[in-house]
Amino acid sequence: MKIGAWIHNNDDISLSEQIALAAQSGLQSVRSYHIAYAEKAVPALKQARMSLFADMWVDAEALAENWRSQMRLDELARYHELGVPLDAICVGNELREGGDEPNNKRFTARLAFGLANLIATYRHWLDEHGYTTPLTYAMEEIVYDREGYFSEWLWPLIDACDIISINRYPMTERAWFTFDAFEESRRFLYDARVRNDRLVLFEFRLRRTLQELERAGKPMILSETGFPSAAGYNMEGDRLVVPESDNARYGELMREFVNLIRRVNSDYRGRIQALYFYEWRDNLHHRKIWNEEQSPIHVAFGLCDRVGVPKFNIKELVGRG
Repeated sequence: MKIGAWIHNNDDISLSEQIALAAQSGLQSVRSYHIAYAEKAVPALKQARMSLFADMWVDAEALAENWRSQMRLDELARYHELGVPLDAICVGNELREGGDEPNNKRFTARLAFGLANLIATYRHWLDEHGYTTPLTYAMEEIVYDREGYFSEWLWPLIDACDIISINRYPMTERAWFTFDAFEESRRFLYDARVRNDRLVLFEFRLRRTLQELERAGKPMILSETGFPSAAGYNMEGDRLVVPESDNARYGELMREFVNLIRRVNSDYRGRIQALYFYEWRDNLHHRKIWNEEQSPIHVAFGLCDRVGVPKFNIKELVGRG
Protein backbone atom coordinates (compact mmCIF):
# COMPACT_ATOMS: atom_id res chain seq x y z
CA MET A 1 0.00 0.00 0.00
CA LYS A 2 1.60 3.21 -1.19
CA ILE A 3 1.48 6.13 1.27
CA GLY A 4 1.40 9.78 0.29
CA ALA A 5 -0.05 13.13 1.33
CA TRP A 6 -1.38 16.44 0.11
CA ILE A 7 1.16 19.23 0.63
CA HIS A 8 -0.31 22.73 0.73
CA ASN A 9 1.73 25.62 -0.64
CA ASN A 10 -0.16 28.78 0.28
CA ASP A 11 2.43 30.19 2.70
CA ASP A 12 6.16 30.89 2.93
CA ILE A 13 7.56 27.32 2.87
CA SER A 14 8.32 26.25 -0.67
CA LEU A 15 6.70 23.22 -2.22
CA SER A 16 10.10 21.85 -3.24
CA GLU A 17 11.38 21.98 0.37
CA GLN A 18 8.31 20.17 1.62
CA ILE A 19 8.40 17.47 -1.07
CA ALA A 20 12.06 16.78 -0.28
CA LEU A 21 11.27 16.37 3.43
CA ALA A 22 8.26 14.18 2.66
CA ALA A 23 10.47 11.90 0.56
CA GLN A 24 13.10 11.74 3.30
CA SER A 25 10.30 10.73 5.70
CA GLY A 26 9.34 7.80 3.47
CA LEU A 27 6.31 9.15 1.59
CA GLN A 28 6.11 7.87 -1.95
CA SER A 29 3.49 10.06 -3.59
CA VAL A 30 1.91 13.53 -3.51
CA ARG A 31 -1.74 14.32 -4.09
CA SER A 32 -2.61 17.25 -6.33
CA TYR A 33 -5.98 19.00 -6.62
CA HIS A 34 -5.14 21.12 -9.68
CA ILE A 35 -2.97 20.97 -12.81
CA ALA A 36 -1.14 24.22 -11.97
CA TYR A 37 -0.06 22.76 -8.63
CA ALA A 38 1.10 19.56 -10.34
CA GLU A 39 3.18 21.49 -12.87
CA LYS A 40 4.81 23.47 -10.07
CA ALA A 41 5.62 20.27 -8.14
CA VAL A 42 7.18 18.38 -11.07
CA PRO A 43 10.88 19.31 -10.55
CA ALA A 44 10.80 18.33 -6.87
CA LEU A 45 8.84 15.14 -7.60
CA LYS A 46 11.41 14.10 -10.18
CA GLN A 47 14.28 14.88 -7.81
CA ALA A 48 12.64 12.86 -5.03
CA ARG A 49 11.50 10.09 -7.41
CA MET A 50 7.95 10.41 -6.14
CA SER A 51 4.72 9.76 -8.03
CA LEU A 52 1.65 11.97 -8.41
CA PHE A 53 -2.01 11.35 -7.63
CA ALA A 54 -3.40 13.93 -10.04
CA ASP A 55 -6.71 15.78 -10.08
CA MET A 56 -8.88 17.47 -12.68
CA TRP A 57 -11.16 20.19 -11.33
CA VAL A 58 -14.88 19.70 -12.00
CA ASP A 59 -17.57 22.32 -11.36
CA ALA A 60 -20.52 20.46 -9.81
CA GLU A 61 -23.26 22.86 -10.93
CA ALA A 62 -22.00 23.00 -14.51
CA LEU A 63 -21.58 19.23 -14.57
CA ALA A 64 -25.20 18.71 -13.51
CA GLU A 65 -26.40 21.03 -16.28
CA ASN A 66 -24.19 19.71 -19.08
CA TRP A 67 -21.39 17.23 -18.41
CA ARG A 68 -19.68 18.06 -21.72
CA SER A 69 -18.96 21.56 -20.40
CA GLN A 70 -16.42 20.00 -18.01
CA MET A 71 -14.46 18.06 -20.60
CA ARG A 72 -10.79 19.21 -20.73
CA LEU A 73 -8.83 16.90 -22.99
CA ASP A 74 -6.00 19.44 -23.18
CA GLU A 75 -5.52 19.16 -19.42
CA LEU A 76 -5.58 15.38 -19.63
CA ALA A 77 -2.79 15.58 -22.18
CA ARG A 78 -0.78 18.03 -20.06
CA TYR A 79 -0.72 15.59 -17.14
CA HIS A 80 0.84 12.97 -19.39
CA GLU A 81 3.49 15.42 -20.54
CA LEU A 82 4.76 16.06 -16.98
CA GLY A 83 7.20 13.17 -17.04
CA VAL A 84 6.33 11.86 -13.56
CA PRO A 85 4.59 8.56 -12.72
CA LEU A 86 0.82 9.01 -12.37
CA ASP A 87 -0.83 6.76 -9.77
CA ALA A 88 -4.25 7.85 -11.04
CA ILE A 89 -6.11 10.91 -12.27
CA CYS A 90 -8.98 11.94 -10.02
CA VAL A 91 -11.80 13.48 -12.08
CA GLY A 92 -13.44 15.68 -9.44
CA ASN A 93 -13.30 15.68 -5.65
CA GLU A 94 -16.28 15.68 -3.25
CA LEU A 95 -18.81 17.10 -5.70
CA ARG A 96 -22.14 18.11 -4.23
CA GLU A 97 -25.38 19.88 -4.98
CA GLY A 98 -27.01 22.10 -2.39
CA GLY A 99 -23.91 24.02 -1.34
CA ASP A 100 -21.23 23.32 1.26
CA GLU A 101 -23.25 23.77 4.43
CA PRO A 102 -23.15 20.36 6.17
CA ASN A 103 -26.92 19.80 6.30
CA ASN A 104 -27.55 20.80 2.68
CA LYS A 105 -24.90 19.05 0.61
CA ARG A 106 -26.05 16.09 -1.52
CA PHE A 107 -24.50 13.78 -4.08
CA THR A 108 -27.23 13.27 -6.64
CA ALA A 109 -27.96 10.93 -9.55
CA ARG A 110 -27.38 13.88 -11.91
CA LEU A 111 -23.82 14.24 -10.64
CA ALA A 112 -23.19 10.50 -10.87
CA PHE A 113 -24.52 10.43 -14.46
CA GLY A 114 -22.41 13.40 -15.54
CA LEU A 115 -19.24 12.07 -13.96
CA ALA A 116 -19.74 8.59 -15.42
CA ASN A 117 -20.01 10.09 -18.91
CA LEU A 118 -17.04 12.39 -18.38
CA ILE A 119 -14.81 9.60 -17.09
CA ALA A 120 -15.89 7.23 -19.88
CA THR A 121 -14.94 9.91 -22.42
CA TYR A 122 -11.54 10.41 -20.79
CA ARG A 123 -11.00 6.63 -20.69
CA HIS A 124 -11.69 6.41 -24.42
CA TRP A 125 -9.18 9.22 -25.13
CA LEU A 126 -6.49 7.59 -22.94
CA ASP A 127 -6.98 4.23 -24.61
CA GLU A 128 -6.74 5.82 -28.06
CA HIS A 129 -3.42 7.43 -27.10
CA GLY A 130 -1.96 4.33 -25.44
CA TYR A 131 -2.14 5.53 -21.82
CA THR A 132 -3.04 3.10 -19.04
CA THR A 133 -3.39 5.72 -16.28
CA PRO A 134 -6.31 4.76 -13.98
CA LEU A 135 -9.22 7.18 -13.68
CA THR A 136 -11.12 7.73 -10.46
CA TYR A 137 -13.39 10.11 -8.53
CA ALA A 138 -12.87 11.05 -4.84
CA MET A 139 -16.10 10.37 -2.93
CA GLU A 140 -17.16 11.51 0.51
CA GLU A 141 -19.66 9.95 2.90
CA ILE A 142 -22.70 11.51 1.20
CA VAL A 143 -22.50 8.84 -1.56
CA TYR A 144 -23.75 6.20 0.91
CA ASP A 145 -27.25 5.28 2.04
CA ARG A 146 -28.27 4.99 5.69
CA GLU A 147 -26.99 1.41 5.90
CA GLY A 148 -23.54 2.39 4.65
CA TYR A 149 -23.95 0.93 1.17
CA PHE A 150 -23.34 2.85 -2.03
CA SER A 151 -26.47 4.65 -3.20
CA GLU A 152 -28.11 2.80 -6.08
CA TRP A 153 -27.55 5.61 -8.59
CA LEU A 154 -23.80 5.58 -7.87
CA TRP A 155 -23.12 2.28 -9.63
CA PRO A 156 -22.76 3.63 -13.20
CA LEU A 157 -20.04 5.92 -11.83
CA ILE A 158 -18.34 3.03 -10.02
CA ASP A 159 -18.43 1.03 -13.24
CA ALA A 160 -16.84 3.94 -15.15
CA CYS A 161 -13.94 4.33 -12.68
CA ASP A 162 -10.85 2.14 -12.97
CA ILE A 163 -10.23 2.53 -9.25
CA ILE A 164 -12.52 3.86 -6.50
CA SER A 165 -11.30 6.70 -4.29
CA ILE A 166 -12.81 7.35 -0.87
CA ASN A 167 -12.19 10.35 1.39
CA ARG A 168 -12.79 8.88 4.83
CA TYR A 169 -11.81 9.89 8.36
CA PRO A 170 -12.33 8.36 11.81
CA MET A 171 -14.44 11.37 12.75
CA THR A 172 -18.08 12.13 13.47
CA GLU A 173 -19.86 15.31 12.44
CA ARG A 174 -19.23 16.89 15.86
CA ALA A 175 -15.49 16.39 15.32
CA TRP A 176 -15.49 18.65 12.26
CA PHE A 177 -17.47 21.83 12.84
CA THR A 178 -17.14 24.92 15.06
CA PHE A 179 -14.55 25.34 17.81
CA ASP A 180 -16.24 22.51 19.74
CA ALA A 181 -14.35 20.18 17.38
CA PHE A 182 -11.18 20.83 19.40
CA GLU A 183 -12.83 19.21 22.41
CA GLU A 184 -13.79 16.22 20.25
CA SER A 185 -10.19 15.99 19.10
CA ARG A 186 -8.97 16.06 22.70
CA ARG A 187 -11.38 13.28 23.62
CA PHE A 188 -10.18 11.16 20.70
CA LEU A 189 -6.59 11.53 21.88
CA TYR A 190 -7.22 10.75 25.56
CA ASP A 191 -10.56 8.98 26.05
CA ALA A 192 -10.27 5.28 25.15
CA ARG A 193 -14.06 4.82 24.88
CA VAL A 194 -14.46 7.70 22.42
CA ARG A 195 -11.45 6.59 20.40
CA ASN A 196 -12.54 2.95 20.23
CA ASP A 197 -16.08 3.88 19.20
CA ARG A 198 -14.81 6.03 16.35
CA LEU A 199 -12.24 3.49 15.16
CA VAL A 200 -14.78 0.67 15.26
CA LEU A 201 -17.19 2.72 13.14
CA PHE A 202 -14.38 3.63 10.72
CA GLU A 203 -13.41 -0.04 10.37
CA PHE A 204 -17.03 -1.13 9.87
CA ARG A 205 -17.58 1.40 7.08
CA LEU A 206 -14.25 0.56 5.48
CA ARG A 207 -15.02 -3.15 5.47
CA ARG A 208 -18.51 -2.58 4.06
CA THR A 209 -17.04 -0.53 1.22
CA LEU A 210 -14.39 -3.15 0.50
CA GLN A 211 -17.02 -5.88 0.45
CA GLU A 212 -18.93 -4.01 -2.24
CA LEU A 213 -15.79 -3.25 -4.23
CA GLU A 214 -14.69 -6.86 -4.00
CA ARG A 215 -17.94 -7.94 -5.64
CA ALA A 216 -17.48 -5.25 -8.29
CA GLY A 217 -13.86 -6.22 -8.89
CA LYS A 218 -12.62 -2.68 -8.21
CA PRO A 219 -9.47 -1.62 -6.30
CA MET A 220 -9.52 1.35 -3.93
CA ILE A 221 -7.53 4.42 -2.88
CA LEU A 222 -8.02 6.11 0.50
CA SER A 223 -7.71 9.50 -1.17
CA GLU A 224 -8.00 11.53 2.05
CA THR A 225 -7.66 10.33 5.61
CA GLY A 226 -6.14 11.19 8.98
CA PHE A 227 -7.24 13.02 12.12
CA PRO A 228 -6.17 16.17 14.00
CA SER A 229 -3.41 16.25 16.60
CA ALA A 230 -4.95 19.08 18.61
CA ALA A 231 -5.77 18.83 22.28
CA GLY A 232 -6.75 22.51 22.29
CA TYR A 233 -6.02 25.81 20.57
CA ASN A 234 -5.10 29.43 21.13
CA MET A 235 -5.61 32.57 19.06
CA GLU A 236 -2.95 34.82 17.60
CA GLY A 237 -4.82 38.04 16.98
CA ASP A 238 -8.47 37.85 15.93
CA ARG A 239 -8.21 35.35 13.06
CA LEU A 240 -5.22 33.01 13.40
CA VAL A 241 -6.18 29.72 15.09
CA VAL A 242 -3.10 27.90 16.42
CA PRO A 243 -3.49 24.27 17.52
CA GLU A 244 -2.04 22.99 20.77
CA SER A 245 -0.95 19.47 19.86
CA ASP A 246 0.18 16.43 21.81
CA ASN A 247 2.61 15.10 19.24
CA ALA A 248 3.69 12.03 21.18
CA ARG A 249 0.10 10.89 21.68
CA TYR A 250 -0.76 11.77 18.09
CA GLY A 251 2.10 9.66 16.75
CA GLU A 252 1.10 6.71 18.91
CA LEU A 253 -2.51 6.82 17.73
CA MET A 254 -1.54 7.42 14.11
CA ARG A 255 0.44 4.17 14.16
CA GLU A 256 -2.58 2.40 15.63
CA PHE A 257 -4.79 3.88 12.92
CA VAL A 258 -2.54 2.92 10.01
CA ASN A 259 -2.07 -0.58 11.44
CA LEU A 260 -5.87 -0.92 11.52
CA ILE A 261 -6.05 0.01 7.83
CA ARG A 262 -3.26 -2.43 6.97
CA ARG A 263 -4.99 -5.21 8.90
CA VAL A 264 -8.28 -4.63 7.11
CA ASN A 265 -6.49 -4.36 3.78
CA SER A 266 -4.81 -7.72 4.28
CA ASP A 267 -8.27 -9.30 4.78
CA TYR A 268 -9.21 -8.03 1.32
CA ARG A 269 -5.98 -9.10 -0.41
CA GLY A 270 -4.51 -5.63 -0.68
CA ARG A 271 -7.49 -4.04 -2.43
CA ILE A 272 -6.50 -0.65 -0.97
CA GLN A 273 -3.63 0.35 -3.23
CA ALA A 274 -2.73 3.72 -1.70
CA LEU A 275 -3.43 5.99 1.27
CA TYR A 276 -3.12 9.78 1.23
CA PHE A 277 -2.95 11.82 4.41
CA TYR A 278 -4.76 15.13 4.64
CA GLU A 279 -2.39 16.83 5.09
CA TRP A 280 1.41 16.95 5.26
CA ARG A 281 1.73 20.14 7.37
CA ASP A 282 -0.59 22.08 9.68
CA ASN A 283 -2.43 24.63 7.56
CA LEU A 284 -3.26 27.74 9.60
CA HIS A 285 -4.70 29.49 6.55
CA HIS A 286 -7.08 26.80 5.36
CA ARG A 287 -10.12 28.31 3.63
CA LYS A 288 -12.58 26.17 5.65
CA ILE A 289 -11.63 27.75 8.98
CA TRP A 290 -13.91 30.75 8.52
CA ASN A 291 -16.09 29.90 5.51
CA GLU A 292 -19.63 28.49 5.63
CA GLU A 293 -18.35 25.16 6.97
CA GLN A 294 -16.89 26.84 10.09
CA SER A 295 -14.25 24.13 10.56
CA PRO A 296 -11.23 25.57 12.41
CA ILE A 297 -10.04 22.04 13.27
CA HIS A 298 -8.59 22.01 9.73
CA VAL A 299 -5.52 23.76 11.18
CA ALA A 300 -4.39 20.57 12.95
CA PHE A 301 -4.31 17.73 10.39
CA GLY A 302 -0.63 17.94 9.50
CA LEU A 303 1.86 15.13 9.95
CA CYS A 304 4.22 18.08 10.56
CA ASP A 305 3.65 21.29 12.51
CA ARG A 306 3.13 24.62 10.75
CA VAL A 307 6.87 25.21 10.22
CA GLY A 308 7.44 21.74 8.80
CA VAL A 309 8.83 19.81 11.76
CA PRO A 310 7.46 16.22 11.82
CA LYS A 311 5.26 15.56 14.83
CA PHE A 312 6.57 11.98 15.18
CA ASN A 313 8.77 9.47 13.35
CA ILE A 314 6.89 9.38 10.04
CA LYS A 315 9.41 7.02 8.42
CA GLU A 316 8.59 4.42 11.07
CA LEU A 317 4.90 4.77 10.21
CA VAL A 318 5.25 4.37 6.45
CA GLY A 319 8.29 2.14 6.28
CA ARG A 320 6.35 -1.13 6.25
CA GLY A 321 4.97 -0.36 2.76
